[in-house]
Amino acid sequence: MKTMSIKAYAVANKISIYNVVKQTKDGTLKSETKKIDGKDEVFILVDEAPEIEEVISSSAQTESIDDYKKAYVKLKIKYDQLQQKYDRLQEIISSEKDL
Repeated sequence: MKTMSIKAYAVANKISIYNVVKQTKDGTLKSETKKIDGKDEVFILVDEAPEIEEVISSSAQTESIDDYKKAYVKLKIKYDQLQQKYDRLQEIISSEKDL
């Protein structure tokens, strides 16, 4: 089993530190207390199975990054087209003011 600090566990599971502490006190999370620098600190005992979930989520993140890149390129093309139209309109307006 792997140990994680309360904060690291909360970040990894996207829950609040308060809820992690509450679950350790309720006994729903396995934990152990270690003395570090003369202070008792609580560490969460984690099975190795969540690492597989992290690998799956990281592959999903790379897919979503690719999706974002594709969407960005499409939006950039539309932005450039609109910018060109805007510039042309500004030129027309400025030329009409000169007349």
